[in-house]
Amino acid sequence: MKKWDETLAAAAPLIEFLQRDSLFDAPYNGSTQGTMVITDAKIANHFAVEDCDEFDYWQSVSGSECDFPESFEWDSGMDRRLQKKHNEYFGLLSKNFNGAKDKFDEVGTGQLIELMLRDIHYLFNCYANDYFPPIWQKMLDVYLHNGFPCGWNGHYPEGRLVVFSNF
Repeated sequence: MKKWDETLAAAAPLIEFLQRDSLFDAPYNGSTQGTMVITDAKIANHFAVEDCDEFDYWQSVSGSECDFPESFEWDSGMDRRLQKKHNEYFGLLSKNFNGAKDKFDEVGTGQLIELMLRDIHYLFNCYANDYFPPIWQKMLDVYLHNGFPCGWNGHYPEGRLVVFSNF
């Protein structure tokens, strides 16, 4: 596992995204191959929190049991450093989400922030291990292209990553 300074250097693209004052301020502009891009927060929320026969529960697809090898080392101090040393995940809670957070809050779940915090924790652990399972590499790419990865359409690994585009 990398030292913290090495992890920060490797995570520069993600940190640059997180340090922006304004998030989700333009349409998702990444690859649509293997993705289902949606602009409706109600549908995005459905994929993020529902568990049904049509598709796999998002947290089980993207969770720790998914594609991480036994040798993967989880940094137990990651959240503490991201919260305290880096101003609550690089100021995430005080960002302008350009209405995206409000759209999720309107649905009644507030899942956008909760899932982003979890994702950032996982992504920094991927940087620390210098290992990204394919789904986490795709999720990183989605964030870096102004999208919010919020679900899986189908049964993993078949199917597509669901991406919420704010516009």
